Amino acid sequence: MTHVPYRLLAWLAARLPRPLAYAIARAIARLLAHAGPARRQAVRGNLARVRPDAGPRTLDRMVDATYVAFAESLVDAWREEPAVAVAIEGAERLRAALATGKGVVLWSAHLGNWELAAAALARAGFPVTALARPHANKATARFFAGRRAAAGVRVVGRCPGARGARSVLRARGLLALLGDRRFEGEGRPVALFGRPARLPAAPLALARRTGALVVPGFVIRVGPGRYRVQLEAPLVEPPLAALAAVLERHVRRDPTQWFVFEPMWDERAAEPA
Repeated sequence: MTHVPYRLLAWLAARLPRPLAYAIARAIARLLAHAGPARRQAVRGNLARVRPDAGPRTLDRMVDATYVAFAESLVDAWREEPAVAVAIEGAERLRAALATGKGVVLWSAHLGNWELAAAALARAGFPVTALARPHANKATARFFAGRRAAAGVRVVGRCPGARGARSVLRARGLLALLGDRRFEGEGRPVALFGRPARLPAAPLALARRTGALVVPGFVIRVGPGRYRVQLEAPLVEPPLAALAAVLERHVRRDPTQWFVFEPMWDERAAEPA
């Protein structure tokens, strides 16, 4: 998708009545859910791991619900305050972590609406710097960069080892990243829902090198235009398995809000040590 549809959809989402914007988003989502069989199969396979008790029909409904939830979350992301409300739970934990004088890695996942969560934290006074992969289309990258900057969210680097990411933590700042997909192909096998999946280990290595704390934090959609950010207690040098367990707990609550459209599990991966 080029920057023109993104800008057009964002313009419509911000101006149309919410029910109409959602209806259009759902229609587009249902088309896309069946237009890309490889992505659909990836989502289905991921959901089957999260919900091994689900039968074929239930899984198909969950896949459709995932596409719809993602489309509606885009509508929410492109609407403006006060059309969307984001409640933050555990803000005192994040403030306490920053008050230690160390940098903080806010470790999250493709769950709920991470763009809204970053903007909400910035509005709450947190110095949010996000680690984000640049979009392949430069105009699209500028579109997202502009929206993040307008929300008070700074963006650095393309991987945890980048100089910008290191400088944020060494300056005792807050670096937010999504830790459920590999950076530049990097990943270490770790047990996730009972099977080895490759999660990026670089964010934890970065935290160790800079002395930063790790704060797991996730956002979930609790209703039309309503979200809840949940910030957990800071961790000191947590093993990757501990973060995988936290991710499991949050994904299990609502698997159809886990927006990973590629296979999470490599059946050929070696069992984690």
